[in-house]
Amino acid sequence: MITAPTQHKPSDQLNAIFPEFDLLTTSGYFKAVNQGVSGQHLKSVVSIIADRDIFAKVIGKDKSNLSRSYRVNKLPSLIGDSVLDTVRIYMQASDIYGSLDLAREWLSMPIPALGGELPIELIDTPAGRELVRQTLRKIEYGEYS
Repeated sequence: MITAPTQHKPSDQLNAIFPEFDLLTTSGYFKAVNQGVSGQHLKSVVSIIADRDIFAKVIGKDKSNLSRSYRVNKLPSLIGDSVLDTVRIYMQASDIYGSLDLAREWLSMPIPALGGELPIELIDTPAGRELVRQTLRKIEYGEYS
């Protein structure tokens, strides 16, 4: 039997940290939140995304203390949810722009649709992540360039 080659998306690298879930789907995201996020998950995410600052802000720690969270068996559920939601922003942006590097670049630029704000400065709160997600959706569907 011949199978079609699997197309890899830039977000696959991040989703591989949580292989049993598709974080970009609502059901996969909620299942991952319910299972919980371990310190090892967080360490892997920070290693791939390479932004200690944003994840320190997301979990409410100083970046010099972030590594202490890597030893935790399971992060508190609200913190785990915030980590996963932030990962989803990076996944969405990397799929739209074709790479994690370009996603990081976009997240660090002033975006007119966000009133000139840097998306990276907004994604440490649920409301900010939603604003960034809505902007990414509009870019994905061609409403913004």
